[in-house]
Amino acid sequence: MSEWLSWTNAAYMAAIIVGGGITFAAAKYKKVLKEIQEALNVYHEAAKDGKITAKEREKIMKEVLDIASAGVRIFWKF
Repeated sequence: MSEWLSWTNAAYMAAIIVGGGITFAAAKYKKVLKEIQEALNVYHEAAKDGKITAKEREKIMKEVLDIASAGVRIFWKF
């Protein structure tokens, strides 16, 4: 049994636990990350010509609100 109780096995177990936690967090925040990516894409397209019009600002603001909505849904299940 002592060959199972080693620092190497403890390190492997810690890596598995941390990896599982990261996977859980990534799945949980996937929607927020998707919304952030969409907002950045909209901003990038709007800023491409150096000017952001009122219509483009509205699109950006909608994306920012989508990010906030996705964030709220993580903590409060609707």
